[in-house]
Amino acid sequence: MIKKHSLRTAMLTLLVAMFASQPVYALGTYAKGRAFIVVTKLESKGVFFTSYEGVFEVASYDKSEKCDEDNEQCYTPTKQSVKFSISDDNKDVANFVLQNIGRLMIIDYKIHRITPIALSTDFEVVGAAAPLVQPKADFQRSIRVVQTGKSKNFTFYGKILRMEYRGTANKSWECLVYNREKDKVLPISITDEEMAKYVQSAMATAKEYYIGVSRAIFNTGALRDSNYDIYAINYDQAPGLISE
Repeated sequence: MIKKHSLRTAMLTLLVAMFASQPVYALGTYAKGRAFIVVTKLESKGVFFTSYEGVFEVASYDKSEKCDEDNEQCYTPTKQSVKFSISDDNKDVANFVLQNIGRLMIIDYKIHRITPIALSTDFEVVGAAAPLVQPKADFQRSIRVVQTGKSKNFTFYGKILRMEYRGTANKSWECLVYNREKDKVLPISITDEEMAKYVQSAMATAKEYYIGVSRAIFNTGALRDSNYDIYAINYDQAPGLISE
């Protein structure tokens, strides 16, 4: 009788051989990110390759909605259902998710260019945690970087619901941001790596903050999801509109 481990090794070796002649751009990770989500389903699947497969809900919006973007009146928040996988090698994450179905959590994820043979989807959750109520005492409560936009600057109170890096030509992180006052969400980019690292840390908590946004004069086209860029975050007061 062939052992499960031996069979898995043999199949993985075959997979490597199958894709050895494929171009590099066809393989690897398409995107990676962090998001606030609520898991609605998780189960174990597989015969030769066991994995955990589930569904979660994440904040989204309808791109076809007609709204006044100039006055930050876009978009009405909606929910999007996403199918995801967790590797059998990541049992601690799977157990955490299973114990917190229906509760708000933060996930770290990867989106693969092709679906790994051991998973049922190309969306792999690699980390999960419960959000903290408040930032830790030693957390830096504000950050400001160079303003890239020249067309318009504005601030609002809210939070970043998800952030995703896709390795685009201009190295941007694409975000969906919630505006508390307007009760709207808006796709906004981050083009500064220091800001992106700060946001990733800030997303460890459910606490909201002031967000400074600038808008580029020219349309960024296919390089980014948005002409807006985040230049400041402050937990205590609204950041100034002009570079200091």
